[in-house]
Amino acid sequence: MLEGGGGDVRDVDVVAGGAGGEAGALAGQANVWTEHMDSPRTVDYYVFPRLCAIAEALWCEGERDFDDFLTRLRPHLARLDALGVEYRRESGTLPWQTRPGVAGKPATRADWAEFIDGLVTHIKI
Repeated sequence: MLEGGGGDVRDVDVVAGGAGGEAGALAGQANVWTEHMDSPRTVDYYVFPRLCAIAEALWCEGERDFDDFLTRLRPHLARLDALGVEYRRESGTLPWQTRPGVAGKPATRADWAEFIDGLVTHIKI
C-alpha cells in the first residue's frame, strides 16, 4: 500500500528552523502533476494514501512508528471508502485500476532501481 510512496513520504523529516530561525516548518505542500492522469479515479489512486502519510510527516514530530501509523490509517481508509475515493489498497490494485496489456511498475525498491538504471544507462557518466 505504501511501498515506494506513503511509507517513504511518511519517513521524511520536516526541516526544523523557520524563516526567522524559530523551530519548525512554516508550511508544507504536496504536489501532484495530473497532466498524464486521465480521470479523478486515477488521481485518487496516485494521491491516497500517500497524502495521509504526508500529513503525518508534516504534523508529527520525533520518532515515527510505521505500525502505529497503519493503526491510525486504517480507520481513515474506511472514511475514504465511504467517500468513494479510489485509493491504492494494501492488497494491491483493483481490476479497474490497471490498464489491460500494460505491465505494471516494478514492485520493490530494488526492482525500481534496476528499472531506472536500465532507462538511464546510456546517459550515466
